[in-house]
Amino acid sequence: MRKWTMAAAGLLLAGTLGSAWTGPSAWAQTSGPNANYSSPGSEFYVTNPIPLAKPKWTAALDAPKDSSASNPSVVIAGQGKVYYIAGGKLTAKEAATGKTLWSFGTGLGHATLTSTDETKLYVGAKDGSVYRVDKTTGKGTRIYRAPSGHAPEISMDGGTLYVFAGGSLISVDPATGKEKWRNQDGKSLPQRVGGTLLSGAVESGAITVYTTYGIDPATGKTLWRLPGDHTGLLKSEGNKLYFEDQWPNADYVETAANIDEVDVKTGKITASKKFVALKADDNPVYPPYKVVMNGNDVYAAVAGDGVFRFNYDADPAVVKPELIADRGEFIAGPYNGKLFFLDEDSRGIHARKIVDRSYVNYNGPDNPASRIDMIQSGLYVGQSDGTVYALNVSTGKALFRAQTKARSYGAFQVEGGMLLVQAESQLYAYTLPSELAKPAAGGSTAGAFAKSDAKVTLDGKALPLRVGAGVMSADNRMFIPFRSLTEALGAKVAYDAKTKRTTVTYGTRVFSIADGSPFALIEGKQAALSYSPATLNGSLYVPIKDFGDLLGVQVKWNAGKGTVEVTKEAAAK
Repeated sequence: MRKWTMAAAGLLLAGTLGSAWTGPSAWAQTSGPNANYSSPGSEFYVTNPIPLAKPKWTAALDAPKDSSASNPSVVIAGQGKVYYIAGGKLTAKEAATGKTLWSFGTGLGHATLTSTDETKLYVGAKDGSVYRVDKTTGKGTRIYRAPSGHAPEISMDGGTLYVFAGGSLISVDPATGKEKWRNQDGKSLPQRVGGTLLSGAVESGAITVYTTYGIDPATGKTLWRLPGDHTGLLKSEGNKLYFEDQWPNADYVETAANIDEVDVKTGKITASKKFVALKADDNPVYPPYKVVMNGNDVYAAVAGDGVFRFNYDADPAVVKPELIADRGEFIAGPYNGKLFFLDEDSRGIHARKIVDRSYVNYNGPDNPASRIDMIQSGLYVGQSDGTVYALNVSTGKALFRAQTKARSYGAFQVEGGMLLVQAESQLYAYTLPSELAKPAAGGSTAGAFAKSDAKVTLDGKALPLRVGAGVMSADNRMFIPFRSLTEALGAKVAYDAKTKRTTVTYGTRVFSIADGSPFALIEGKQAALSYSPATLNGSLYVPIKDFGDLLGVQVKWNAGKGTVEVTKEAAAK
């Protein structure tokens, strides 16, 4: 969202007042009162306070071969170096200085590039050849040629080179260049999960569906095909795969998200869960335009409403979904405890903190964004007008802007203290402010909790808390360190690493809670909490209300004394 100085405001105002006396022709030459248009926010701005950075170095790239978003990136970086393809050659430079270290090949054309370790690069050339290149010396040799005779897509995984060319997925030994196998089902470079290769495919028949094939990495044999119509992989955990079921894709649906659990070994759907979201009038919502899984949280974005947040394991009859209301377009996250949105007019970016849904503005972006990447503490935005912004993902502050001639961009990359911008036919390197190179806080609670000066008493006596485990606050709630207080009450506390739940026994009361889980388990049944417990500074925190309800003790907030008062008045017998 822009926050610039509108120096022309006085001039615009004068023109408006003058029109009352001289008529419309004094300020706009149109063919009538309904023959002009000015978009909201398109006033004249003459001052952009965000510093304009100059590139430390630049390099020419080949122009994109077409307008397809699937064009492979021709720039990769690592170990303080940048490798890119231009003019038919593979070139290596020092990231910090732009010094050319070596170049390799001729006629590589619109090639693909991948890296596997600290020593080798692999290049897929336009004639179907695949070259292995030494990262240090730049010396290379052709090890394979794809049968299609066209530039192959390539990737490395687990010491194996995968080539997709001519409609076939091919496994190649990178040491010898010999084919291990070909598979005709997979239509994309594979992802290895739990000893199985996953390859997506779009298949057309009476209807067009997106599916996934499971492939044996040793033999190339197709092990299974996922039935129906599903998105790409949302999440993998152990031997479980999670996909969004897209069938049937009706205009209105009963659910905001349908998730299928799939066994990675067999491809069988072992469980299906429906996540229901209704409007305030109990009418169904539109189908989601984006579904994301992060840990046990499911985020379903619905146009005009915002993003519904579900807990995957929660009983929908007990725990209701949370709506993070926003009228912008959900584009990224969760990251740094936030969900990221395009503004309603698509001319800026903002975020919502997951914990309290508060608004975070990102200062600077003022045109449609064609590319956004978050790397550590940096948020990098490439706009369709050629402007690039580098912002702090936590604070929303823009540290610098850069000007290119591009409308679209390859992935932003950070290497050797530099921001690398792949802007269509040009590569730019900008010095990166140190604060953007720092790791960003993770988890849904990042940046949402604040320290409180509140004290805690137990039966009127001050309760000492360990350093760094004091009272915290968020979303107008007070949170207290759970283990310290339960043990002070004399309760037994045990943690199960397998289930990741903490079980508490206090008199006749037995229950368990878990970080990020919006429910407690009491005698095997779910009981909704006012807010999910959160791990902060190594301690599990719960709202004071839930602490009292679960343990059967009285918990009060004494605002006058700034104290959380815990008494055993209603203690379990």
